[in-house]
Amino acid sequence: MAEEPESKAAGGGGKGGFIVAMVLLAVIGAGSGAGFSLMLMNGGASHDAAAGNRDLQIVQGAGKKGEGSGAAKGAAGDGNKVLIASLDPILVTLSGPQRSWARLELGVILEGPSAPDDAVLLKSMTEDIMSFMRTVPLVHVESASGVEYLREDIEEIARLRSKGRARSVILRSLVVE
Repeated sequence: MAEEPESKAAGGGGKGGFIVAMVLLAVIGAGSGAGFSLMLMNGGASHDAAAGNRDLQIVQGAGKKGEGSGAAKGAAGDGNKVLIASLDPILVTLSGPQRSWARLELGVILEGPSAPDDAVLLKSMTEDIMSFMRTVPLVHVESASGVEYLREDIEEIARLRSKGRARSVILRSLVVE
């Protein structure tokens, strides 16, 4: 009988200690989750406010070595401007008997100053790429080289639609199921 009190003392308190440990872990988990979500919400809100929810970004090209970087020279040399545009996400079914679908998110780098009809140009690029993707079988996008060929084909479509104004296409994401 003398052995039972010693084993209880060595056990560490039984059910009470376990409950205290679980409550402590729950409080720590809830606090860290709330802190992380606040950090994400504040960081995303300031980024969206700074971007102004624009899909187009104008980037000023670098000047030549002997030139100054004055604002007047940047405004006068509109030929250096590059427009980075995001296309709408494209969701299509691929050709073939598998009935698989693909979702593409693309960006296009356009040269020259922005024009009033850039939104129309981007929509027509999206439609052309969507029509092209409906003809692509699943086998063509299963390998890394196939994805690279797909990007090059899409880049050629963008160049044709924009009459040479599209410099390149950025493949942001490609999901195939």
